[in-house]
Order: sequence, then structure tokens, then C-alpha cells
Amino acid sequence: MQGVFFRETVRRTASLYNVTGFVRNVGSDVLELEAEGEPQAVNAFIEKVLARPPRGARIEDVRSTVVPLRGDEGFPVVPSIR
Repeated sequence: MQGVFFRETVRRTASLYNVTGFVRNVGSDVLELEAEGEPQAVNAFIEKVLARPPRGARIEDVRSTVVPLRGDEGFPVVPSIR
């Protein structure tokens, strides 16, 4: 997931939908994101990310898990997990 600006695209899209959370790389080809907000906003955010990935990016698999709310502010790109 290097060099296609996916994380930055996700961060910018989150701000458009008033969604908080974070995004990071996990290994070399997996992107993890956590999103909080109004259900309609989170759903619209996810739909937008899936429908319009950056040029050069390819989404092959999507997994969704409900996790406890963290009360995040903003939507930073956090350090990768290797």
C-alpha cells in the first residue's frame, strides 16, 4: 500500500463526512481504518472510500468489525504496524 496516497485519501474523505477515527498500514498490503460518527455518515464515508480509491490502489477484500467507541477526535494517519 505504498505510494498511492490511500491513507491520505481516507483521511481527507473522513473530514468531508465528519467522521473521526484513524487509518494506518498493517504490513505492506493491508490498510486498517477505524471510523466513528453518525451511522449514516460512517456508511457514506465507507461507500465513498470503496467507490473512489486513489489511482493505482486496488481493493481486494473488505472486512468489517464493530468495536467499542473510543471518542476519537480528528482522523489522523497513525504509524504503521509492521
